[in-house]
Amino acid sequence: MKRIIGIALTALLFGAGAAAAQDYPARNLTWIVPQNPGGAIDTLARIFATAMGKELGQDIIVENRPGAGTTIGMQAVADAPPDGYLLVVAPQSSLAIAPLTVPSAGYDPVADFAPVYSFANVSIGLVASAKLGVTTLKELVDYAKAHPGELNYASGGLGTGSHFAAAAFASYAGIAQGTVHIPYEGGGQATVAVAAGESQFYLGPIAGSMLGLIESKQIIPLAVTGDARMSALPDVPTFAEAGLPEYNQLSWYGLLAPAGTPPDIVAKLNAAGNAAAKTPEVIKALAAQGIDPTENTPEEFAKQIEGDVAIFRKLVDDKVVVLEPAEPAKP
Repeated sequence: MKRIIGIALTALLFGAGAAAAQDYPARNLTWIVPQNPGGAIDTLARIFATAMGKELGQDIIVENRPGAGTTIGMQAVADAPPDGYLLVVAPQSSLAIAPLTVPSAGYDPVADFAPVYSFANVSIGLVASAKLGVTTLKELVDYAKAHPGELNYASGGLGTGSHFAAAAFASYAGIAQGTVHIPYEGGGQATVAVAAGESQFYLGPIAGSMLGLIESKQIIPLAVTGDARMSALPDVPTFAEAGLPEYNQLSWYGLLAPAGTPPDIVAKLNAAGNAAAKTPEVIKALAAQGIDPTENTPEEFAKQIEGDVAIFRKLVDDKVVVLEPAEPAKP
């Protein structure tokens, strides 16, 4: 009797889920951005919210819910009903880094979310202060080796994506012992500090305000990650071309739903994302941010997340990334 009841209940729930997926979306959606307004991820979320809303036939409301290293917004979606109406637009760091660095994160980056669509793979760029006088990756590495302890590298804060990116680069380049990490309150402050010569180099997504500092020649781009050069910076070599093929980490921003969201709903959202990325409006808006559109499936996005979670965990376990502040170097 219990088995019959169980089978009947499962069939009832499956039928309800299938019906919900078929009618989805029947009302407006809300996307949580776990950072303050105005940043790269907020801009990207609003670009796609407008375009995907048109594809889905419903408005998508973008709500900023920052705090605790993005974990407040992430946790809100992890705990939400898996019906496709509350999702999160997350940076790579919210999945691969925050659970390692924020003890109160309260979510599992793989088990608690259903990956939907990766909006963009963004090249990570190595930029140096124009005041340092180096113009190539080799020149920066040679300078660091010849002047141990004299170079500061900036990040957007302890345990942020830019911290992990720079620490990994320093390790691969063999200059980890000769450079000092200086955390700032956000990537914007970090890049301004490099432009001013307060810190000497920075690694982070090449998009938005960083492109403006490059155009004004206050910071010098030395290399970018990825298998090909950026369309926005065609004269800047990849790390492989510049002599460091081991370093090829990309940053990304993506849309995630709570775990347990029906696959049909995930598929419908993914299709809307891929369709939106091909519209002239989105292509133009992304180009203004220095970003090329992408096409991907939920399964591909999930694999990318799982791989990055493993990579970043190893960086902490191997003490490549040290989550403690240091005294700045005095160049």
